[in-house]
Order: sequence, then C-alpha cells, then structure tokens
Amino acid sequence: MENILFIFITLVFFTLISAHIYLTNVFFTHLKTSHKEAWKRLGQPQWKIHFGDDSFQNAMKYIRKKQFSELNDPSLDAIYKKIKNIEYTAILLALLIMLVTLIDIFTQG
Repeated sequence: MENILFIFITLVFFTLISAHIYLTNVFFTHLKTSHKEAWKRLGQPQWKIHFGDDSFQNAMKYIRKKQFSELNDPSLDAIYKKIKNIEYTAILLALLIMLVTLIDIFTQG
C-alpha cells in the first residue's frame, strides 16, 4: 500500500514542479510583454539558462522577494500567488513522501 501511495504522491509532486516551471515562464513572459523595462533590468530572464548568466537566479529572487509589487500589476500578483501555492504544496508533498518512506522502512525492517 505504501508503494502505491509513494508513487501517487511522487507523480503529483512532479506535476506540481512542472506547473511551477510553466507558471514561472508565464511570469517572465508577462513581465517581458507588459513591463519590458523591468524585464530588461533583470537581464531578460528566461528558462534557457547559460553558465555564468545569473539573470535567471536574479529574476527568481525578484519573484521570491515580491519586488514586482512596485509595478502594481494584478496579473503578476495572481501568477505569484499560484507559484507560492504550488511551492507550499510541493514542500508538503515532499515531506509526505519522506514520511511514507520512513513508515515503509520501519514497518518492513
């Protein structure tokens, strides 16, 4: 039973990670189309990451610190809320995966 639960939770976790990637890309795209100057100031962030290019890392800090709030854009706020909800859910699922694994270890061993 624990194996089925583990597989299900893991699949949901990876689905959430994919949704996080998608929504972060939506955030960058909206920033690029609606707030071109802010997007340029961040180094034109995108998911295509190159070694030595820290624009993606800086853009993630920009999102996490909610520095985009100065733009007063409800669309960015809505995307941010979805990203945060996905992050919280993914963290809870990761903890649940570890708990199910520990239960399986202790019940089998």
